[in-house]
Amino acid sequence: MSATLPPPGDSTHEDGGATAQDRAAAALREAFIRLQPQGSDAWNFLAAFTHLGDRYGPYHPGASALSDLLEASGQAPRGRSGSKARRRPGRDRAASDGATAELEVAMAQVVEAFRFLSARVGTLEQRLAYQDRPVEGASWLVPAEELGPWVAPVAAHVLASMPGGEVLHGDCGEGRLLDALAEGGAASLGIEPRGGVALRALERGCSVTICEVIEHVAARPAGSVGAVVLSGVVDRLPLHGLLPLLAQVRRVLALDAPIVVVASDPVGVEGTWETAALDLIEGRPLQSQTWELLLDRAGFVDVTPLHPAGFGDGRFALAASTST
Repeated sequence: MSATLPPPGDSTHEDGGATAQDRAAAALREAFIRLQPQGSDAWNFLAAFTHLGDRYGPYHPGASALSDLLEASGQAPRGRSGSKARRRPGRDRAASDGATAELEVAMAQVVEAFRFLSARVGTLEQRLAYQDRPVEGASWLVPAEELGPWVAPVAAHVLASMPGGEVLHGDCGEGRLLDALAEGGAASLGIEPRGGVALRALERGCSVTICEVIEHVAARPAGSVGAVVLSGVVDRLPLHGLLPLLAQVRRVLALDAPIVVVASDPVGVEGTWETAALDLIEGRPLQSQTWELLLDRAGFVDVTPLHPAGFGDGRFALAASTST
């Protein structure tokens, strides 16, 4: 509003009475106060909702001074009960009355729907405000375990089955798998959320980005990745984090491209994770049968186990591929 509203007591009448402009300004101020806080999402919703209700909803005398002023001056919106809008006589008037009544009923339902929607959103916002937040940087609580005896079989499987393109490995740790893939002639990128660990991989000449795996794959174009290896991250993510991760990996993988999951045995983490990690990390490692189910539900095919080079270390590996 470009013009400044006059103060409520300002009057141009000689007798000192309030002018129509004064009353309108006061009513407008009342409406703005009623819709505070201004400029927020809540205010924008309430402003639109109030306009919808005043324009089409049931008329409630005394709801606001502005509504009463409009009604008294004969400027009440058409379609509101008690409107003084002039209607044409005869058939046109009957048709107009019928259409107006039908519109009033329909819009009244819309207004009520928005009222209940607002109440439900408010309830959800209140619930979220009281929910616990995960500990920031929780990945630091889980040791960055290198692939060790799994490097050779995972690299061999990926090199033999990938259709071409870049290989993603998260969490990559110090990048031993990236070294093996480079020796086999494959371009690879490591993803590691722990900056200190990623730095050691970078110092060794590996290509590494410091972020969570889901953040990186979500930004990749569909079908742009030749293979994905997941280790570490799959042990510490909760189920509601693993499902979208698998969906995003399935989206970015090229046709007939492999995925390899190297996961810890659930019993094994009791002896390797510190007490704080066991208490604060939301996720827990899943059984191999559970991973087979998750990979199948995510749209992968040909789920098969891989075997470590030499003795095992309490982990298992499953390989699968996208359908052709």
